[in-house]
Amino acid sequence: MNRKTCRGLGAALLLLLATTAAASDAPHATSLLGGWRAVLREQIDRAWRETPEAFSRLDAATAQVEALDAQKRGMLATVSPVFRELGPQALWPMVERLAFPSTKDPRPTRDSGRLALMVGLMEVAGEQRDARLVPLWKELLVGPDTRRPVLRAAARALARMESPEAVQTLIAVSRQSGRAGEVARETMGECRKLEVVRALVEALDARPTPADARRLARALADAGSAWAWKTPELSARQEEGAAIRRLAAEALVRAYPHYDGDVRQALSNAVLRVDAPETPALIDAARSGAEGPRRAALDALAERLARSPLR
Repeated sequence: MNRKTCRGLGAALLLLLATTAAASDAPHATSLLGGWRAVLREQIDRAWRETPEAFSRLDAATAQVEALDAQKRGMLATVSPVFRELGPQALWPMVERLAFPSTKDPRPTRDSGRLALMVGLMEVAGEQRDARLVPLWKELLVGPDTRRPVLRAAARALARMESPEAVQTLIAVSRQSGRAGEVARETMGECRKLEVVRALVEALDARPTPADARRLARALADAGSAWAWKTPELSARQEEGAAIRRLAAEALVRAYPHYDGDVRQALSNAVLRVDAPETPALIDAARSGAEGPRRAALDALAERLARSPLR
């Protein structure tokens, strides 16, 4: 049975469900397929009718992943540019591969190639920031596939959305133990919203393990990045940006004396990346109540901040 036949059967099932709903009650039909899955299936079928060539182009692009996987130098081949070149029409063909995978779909032969394919599709589809995909990204983040590249791509797709649903999903997952929680904590700083930063601050103030403290430092640096808040995309939100940078700097300076080694270095790097105007005063206030090694550590942080080329 080929892909077109499978798709035709899927469309027929949708029609049958819709007919049944009309005769009884519509929510029942949606629940049979899964509410958000029915929405995505409808959009995919519409794309098959209106732009079938987009599916063929995706198949052709997918064929390139095999060679890219064979030529890779790192752990995972970079295949996103191949799918990015397909343009916005490729969204629903990519979503079909992610939400309704089929053994009939063309795919690389090696596991590493199949992983690169999945991550590439997720990255490019996530860049389009379509709100209808939030449930898909959530399922991929908390689902049975716990490979870090998959989880990271799902978390980043949610972070790009910055919608209330995406924000709450990231915060909820970040409070879980396990790999999905770890990935959410280290990635959610790419969602530059006050609610996210408050959750990161709360987690760092709890004085987590060194590994988690490093993740949270990087996330706060991402959220409060002075450079990011100067870009055109964020420049219209300067009031929120100032609040985010201040909160991040406060939490980072508070945590700094409580860790040492590479964690302290990560916190110091984050302080410099955020570069909030209040930072020198925050360090001075922390120094006034510190003694011994902690005072010396804060002195070193103040000196490093003063010498930073970013200021």
